[in-house]
Amino acid sequence: MCRKIILVTVFGLFLIGCAAMGPGSAPKTPELIVKVRAAESEQGEAREDQGITRLMEVPNQEGRLSDLSFISKDRAYVKIFSDLSVSDVTRLWNDIVVLELNSSIRDVDLFINSPGGDAFSGLALADQIERAQRRGFRVTAHASGIVASAAVPVFAVCNPRLAAPGTIFMVHEAELWKWPGRETASDISSQNELMGLLRDRYLGKLVTRTKLAKEKWEQLENKTTWFSAEKALEWGLVDKID
Repeated sequence: MCRKIILVTVFGLFLIGCAAMGPGSAPKTPELIVKVRAAESEQGEAREDQGITRLMEVPNQEGRLSDLSFISKDRAYVKIFSDLSVSDVTRLWNDIVVLELNSSIRDVDLFINSPGGDAFSGLALADQIERAQRRGFRVTAHASGIVASAAVPVFAVCNPRLAAPGTIFMVHEAELWKWPGRETASDISSQNELMGLLRDRYLGKLVTRTKLAKEKWEQLENKTTWFSAEKALEWGLVDKID
């Protein structure tokens, strides 16, 4: 028995004008058209009478994977091949929910080739991956091309983490982009607090997932550091060069 979803749209068409009314004639009653979309009946019929049109249609309410992901056999594959944004966070959250509730798939291969992007989105993606791991998912990261800036913590929280030999990594200080305008001393102070919190969150992901201490990552971040897959392997950011 299919679920019945009813969507009602009402269109009132009123035609009023001097030419439409002759002497002594009464105004015509405006025609009212109601379109009802309902679940298909057993007869599958569409009726139209007395100005009412019934269209039989069943919308699909089941969750689907986003264009970020696809399934092959017993594994899910997720692609992050561009600047990070809030839309990536939304789609990854959606895909983890779909996999968890609608399948038995718990192995996810995450492919990363990203120059970074929005720092908050990078941290949110890392949070989503860690949440999925706590719920029984195994997320394997595959790095190639470039993994830089906000994309680094996304890669760091996966397990295991594989990198192509030519992969280039980069860490640097977060930047705050602002439209030109006036700022008070308290505005600047608040922004410094924000940047401090953001930096602690970013470095925290790296410290807990690599061999380097926080002080070392701070030094690397301060001077904008580019490094190879071999160096990432030495520092514990990469588990295997593949």
